[in-house]
Amino acid sequence: MSAAAAIPSLFPLFVVIAKRRAERRIHRQLADARATTEGSAIALTLRRSVDKRRLQGLVRGGAVRRTPDERYYLDAEGWNKHLENRQRRTLIALAVVVALGGIAFAVAYSLR
Repeated sequence: MSAAAAIPSLFPLFVVIAKRRAERRIHRQLADARATTEGSAIALTLRRSVDKRRLQGLVRGGAVRRTPDERYYLDAEGWNKHLENRQRRTLIALAVVVALGGIAFAVAYSLR
């Protein structure tokens, strides 16, 4: 496989890495500020577009809460649920990769 052919297949991995880093930056800002309740909510400074999109996803998922005046705080229960869902998605993706690898091996073995 040439390097040019491998690059598109790595694109989803790069997207996942960017999303995880964005989550880490958002979580770090909120945790460092101890923003865990509406009263302790803070205004986030997000410079990257991936951070802004990830924040929207975390708010939709309930891991981060937004106040009416556009400040944010961590919802501990929502964040834990988010981590559980992420772990579940990772295991499912891994199972799919292993299954496809097994199928490819079986096909290659049967064609020998």
